[in-house]
Amino acid sequence: MGMYSRLFVPIFVIIAVVVGVRYQLLLESETSYANARYQKDAGELAAHLRKTLQPPLATPDRGSIDAALSSALLLNADLAAARLDYAGGHLEALRNAPPQAAYPAWFTRLSPIAAINQNSQIGSATLSLSFEPTLPLMQVWRNVHQQAMLSLVNITIIYTLLGIIIFANKRMLRRLADATHRFQQGEHDVRLPVRGTLEARMLASTFNNMAQRVQALVHKLQQSQDDLSAQLARTVLAQKQLQVEKDRIEVTLTSIGDAVITTDLTGRIETINEVAQQLTGWAGSRARGMELHQVFVLANNFGQHSLLKSMKAIYAGGEVIKVSNQSLRNRMGQTRTVEYTANAIRTPHGEVQGSVLVFRDVTERRQLIQQISWQSNHDILTGLPNRAALAQRFEQEVARAREHNYLLAVCLFDLDHFQHVNQSLGQAVGDEILKQAASRLHDFAGQRHYVARLGGDEFVLLLPELDNRAAIDTAIGNLMADLARDYLCDGDAVSMSASVGIAVYTGSDISADSLLRHADQALYQAKITGRNRAHFFDADLDEQVRTHHNRRTEVRNAVLANELVLYYQPKLDMRKGRIIGMEALLRWQHPQRGIIAPGEFLPIVEHSDVIVDIGEWVLREALRQLQSWRAFDSLWVISVNIAARHFQRHDFVARLTAILAEFPDVPPHMLELEILESSALSDIAHVRGIMQDCQALGISFALDDFGTGYSSMSYLKRLPADILKIDQSFVRNMLVDRDDLHLVSAVIGLARSFGLGVIAEGVETIEHGAMLMRLGCDLAQGYGIARPMPADDVLSWVASFNTAAVWQAAASLPPITSLHGEPAGGTAQMALI
Repeated sequence: MGMYSRLFVPIFVIIAVVVGVRYQLLLESETSYANARYQKDAGELAAHLRKTLQPPLATPDRGSIDAALSSALLLNADLAAARLDYAGGHLEALRNAPPQAAYPAWFTRLSPIAAINQNSQIGSATLSLSFEPTLPLMQVWRNVHQQAMLSLVNITIIYTLLGIIIFANKRMLRRLADATHRFQQGEHDVRLPVRGTLEARMLASTFNNMAQRVQALVHKLQQSQDDLSAQLARTVLAQKQLQVEKDRIEVTLTSIGDAVITTDLTGRIETINEVAQQLTGWAGSRARGMELHQVFVLANNFGQHSLLKSMKAIYAGGEVIKVSNQSLRNRMGQTRTVEYTANAIRTPHGEVQGSVLVFRDVTERRQLIQQISWQSNHDILTGLPNRAALAQRFEQEVARAREHNYLLAVCLFDLDHFQHVNQSLGQAVGDEILKQAASRLHDFAGQRHYVARLGGDEFVLLLPELDNRAAIDTAIGNLMADLARDYLCDGDAVSMSASVGIAVYTGSDISADSLLRHADQALYQAKITGRNRAHFFDADLDEQVRTHHNRRTEVRNAVLANELVLYYQPKLDMRKGRIIGMEALLRWQHPQRGIIAPGEFLPIVEHSDVIVDIGEWVLREALRQLQSWRAFDSLWVISVNIAARHFQRHDFVARLTAILAEFPDVPPHMLELEILESSALSDIAHVRGIMQDCQALGISFALDDFGTGYSSMSYLKRLPADILKIDQSFVRNMLVDRDDLHLVSAVIGLARSFGLGVIAEGVETIEHGAMLMRLGCDLAQGYGIARPMPADDVLSWVASFNTAAVWQAAASLPPITSLHGEPAGGTAQMALI
């Protein structure tokens, strides 16, 4: 009982540790969730107020402003006060009765959620919001308190059950000790009552069986002593010893794991153990006296004949026989693979008295060997031949094509956007698509062609014995159409296409590895030219691919060598004549070629992960620079261009959050990400989710080169952008091209309709800026303001920027309400001059 009692202490320690860790994690989780929701609601309310207050502030309408501030108290129960300082005065809305805290004061130290005081600018007005975390803390307290009560009930139940178990064990052991003592005193008929718990009944049954056997053994011993005395008196001990020896041999044969059959010199069975009975299907009573070949029947006639011949040699004194991979047919007609050993049974003087046949079932081992052999040459998921099997067949097909002078097409297939489908729909769906694609390829290949899986979503198809290029085109066209059919996964149709690179063997002295490499290069060309197409290898194009690869390697080395630099182009609020921020523009400071523009090297790596490394370097460098500029102007916003491949990565938000954490002095709302509208076309829902997650951090978005994409209108309402950026190709010619002027005006109107900001790039003259302001666009950047410059030149340029009066004079021109009947570059331009 001492050990069971002492179990209470470690159990208590374990429970205390587990409960402590659990509630630490629960408290952290609840606090993190409540704080995140608290922060998010505060951010959303601030954004809502900024957007809601812009119209009445422009009037200004004091009643609407006051109503908007008062309504904010209803929208967010955590809001304690909302204050607005603007040109017309000061307004504030205060909560009269703040919620009472229903949690103890010490709980705030365990679940720290700080009050939020937000200040933001709405034009020249300052909006101040104060949030109190009373309600989030109350929610955390209720959840933790509820779980604590449940844990207390669980611990009480556990210790109650432990007490019951200890009491039952104590009573059971007391009964066992009493019965054991009585048994030792000679009461061999004592038995325990079989009742109580399952353990008590099992213990009682075990004790009773043991007591019964011991009692029987004692009784038998007494009888054996009497019998032995009688046998000694009649001097027959010898016969009994022979019987014991025989019994020992039979027990030995029964206990070993192999099947054993012994025969006499005539070949008739004397003994057959249980394993042999199971394998042959013959009971021992039936098998004894039968000839060996009648019980041990080999399915192969040659094997049966060899067995009879070997047994005759053994009876004549021959050596041991060992045979493997034999098919044994049992009495029911079933076959098993066995291996057997036959040898003679000899007397101490070496005379043969019979034979012993030892055999074992090796069916599973043989199947395992066959399975391992199959797996070494096949893909487990699809069942197709793997790379190793392909290498053997490939060399054979190349040799045959060289010998018989026919064409051999090597086709390397790759499923388009498979990695994205695998990540978005799950690995199970991806595996199912691979199996269905493999099945279609296998059905197409048939007996004539050969298909294998290299790994991932890459497959190789060998098309031998072709007469001309047209035959290859026909075969590939049919197969591509088959692979483009929808894939059914759990009842849902998944659209998937494939790209293929083709290399043709024409009898030249080239290896299989080179052909496969050529097909891989052709596949690369098929993918970069639009996917869902076939491309034949071309030697001249191969040189271009190698050149492209070398240039991509050079760019990757430039990133590692820290040769990239950022230039910055100012963004101007033309109406106020004030610099509002900078756009970070990438340059390559080449050791020999000098400064290289991004258009010369970014397209080389935009389809590789090098673009991701460059993008993260730009983010870090821009934030580091903004951190130093905040002492000069704390309101500057820096914008960074993000490539589509980088932006659409599944871990983009997590990695961006980590980068922001490296610069705690830079608020996330000072960062603006510029993305091309075309980068959202492949998966609008995925891009929308990434944008919303980033906006929850405070980051804003601008759609770069807006108007150049064919689907701008249809996708704008689904993309949560903050700013539209008018492409410089429209702005640059709008003073002389009526169509461009209409396009600029349409984009500005579209942005106003959606409540978005708008900025124009390509402003080369003050005339451009004046026209933009008359159309309703006040934000601009371009050579007319400043060219991109190194970071060291920015502050000195800003200090010397004294053309605010010129821009403000241009801003005094009346707005354009209609473009109908006014020639672009005519009246508007002359009015400015």
